[in-house]
Amino acid sequence: MKKKPYSLFFGLLTGMTLFLSCTKKGDVQKELKIDDKNLTSCRSGAGCEYLFTEQADLNADNGFKTGTYRLFWFKEQSPGFSTSVYIKAPMQGNSFELTKADLLADRVQFSQSCPACYLIPFKPVDGYVKGINITPEKPADQVRWLLEGKVILQGTANPSIRDTVFVKQYFSPNFVLN
Repeated sequence: MKKKPYSLFFGLLTGMTLFLSCTKKGDVQKELKIDDKNLTSCRSGAGCEYLFTEQADLNADNGFKTGTYRLFWFKEQSPGFSTSVYIKAPMQGNSFELTKADLLADRVQFSQSCPACYLIPFKPVDGYVKGINITPEKPADQVRWLLEGKVILQGTANPSIRDTVFVKQYFSPNFVLN
């Protein structure tokens, strides 16, 4: 019995349709949305910076070292007091989202400094941070990122003491390539 040529064509077409229509859920990256309304601002009398660098990490004293992250940080400085939050985002892609699991894995770090104060040490215990490169067509040293985050902090010695840090701001590069 001889097969008809059109049955082979339809068989191939059906097979290709089924193959192309099946995708793994993990392969689809959801598109992040962050609006630029209600940006956070510095407190009165303080100075703030919102910066990032690439291929970086933090050492034990929150100093920078070469690493595998796109490292974002914001710092609020007033006379005699400073607060910094460091965010270790992945290098790949034009967006990222960090979850509670990432915060618990030290991908977000909080630091305060006040030589004349008694400060309670805090650590991140919950929250999120997400970011979008709003100028992906530009070279890395000219892009701007928009980040939004809510980080819940807990006292390391006294877990009943909690605080929350919010950030929603544009971050600029702190390096020059060209």
